[in-house]
Amino acid sequence: MKKTEEPTHWLMQPAPDRDVVISGRVRLARNLVHYPFPHRASEVQLQAIAQTLRDALREAGLRREFELSRLSLQERARLVGARVISPALLPELPHRWALMDETGGVVAVINEEDHLRLQITCAGWQPQVLSESLLEWERALNRMPLIWARSPKLGYLTASPINLGSGLRLGLLMHLMGLQRARQITRWLEALQALGCHTRGLYGEGSLAFEGYVQISLLGKRDPLDELLARLRGTLRTLIDAEREARVAIRRDALEEEWNELQATLRHSESLSLGTTLRALAVYRMRAMLDYHDAQRDFADALLFEAAVYPPPEPEHAARERAAWLRSRLGAEGTA
Repeated sequence: MKKTEEPTHWLMQPAPDRDVVISGRVRLARNLVHYPFPHRASEVQLQAIAQTLRDALREAGLRREFELSRLSLQERARLVGARVISPALLPELPHRWALMDETGGVVAVINEEDHLRLQITCAGWQPQVLSESLLEWERALNRMPLIWARSPKLGYLTASPINLGSGLRLGLLMHLMGLQRARQITRWLEALQALGCHTRGLYGEGSLAFEGYVQISLLGKRDPLDELLARLRGTLRTLIDAEREARVAIRRDALEEEWNELQATLRHSESLSLGTTLRALAVYRMRAMLDYHDAQRDFADALLFEAAVYPPPEPEHAARERAAWLRSRLGAEGTA
């Protein structure tokens, strides 16, 4: 088994609107016939599901694979931070796997809520790239010698009724720090919810938007991806423009003072909370964007995906490791 380092090479791709939209993702949920959903399956059934899907997915090109129960808690926490797996897979559960391509842009998670969760991720806002990649992978899944659980009336069957139909979810990870600090973010999230979007924090259900980091997702139900993109496109463009306008009001001197305080905390603290870490990354990222420093912005995003995310309550060592990691990474890059 290969190590879990660098699962996000895709993040370094040049991409439009990267200052506001960090990444876009489309996810497909699929289940095999003749097997219960993972939460009802026995260990023997989970093992059979995993072996069947691993064989098919390796043949389709996903050859980097990790059996999650064989990883340390820290390694699983890093995969959560990299958005490869959800926090639901932090416990040491048997026959759970993650497979990915060489860039980490295509990830298959086996035996999470559904037998298969396939996610395609790209940097920035690139709807055409997502559409083309999804079409390619839908064809690949349909060519596999597998029978997916599907109802003529309901569409693809999933463990959660909310995902019935296409099994499709479109998601965006955005940085709306300007709107949050201007106290305008709530009305924008409400406008997105009126379109049928779900809004969450960085780490899925129950997490909150913090320092402007927010996930926006839209369920496919019976709609193809092109219709989801069309429904979102106009509002998203207006939101991107509003965020850029709100950033103009951020006082650079106040941001520098905040950054200096965070640097002092980083130099002298033996431990860091996840909240303080996210605040440091958000301020570091905003400074880069106000200076039109794309490389520093991209480095901030890489750090965001490197951060280990543990289930609460965190183990005692987590905050110490986080402080040492961030001090090392920012020190290596330079914190000016």
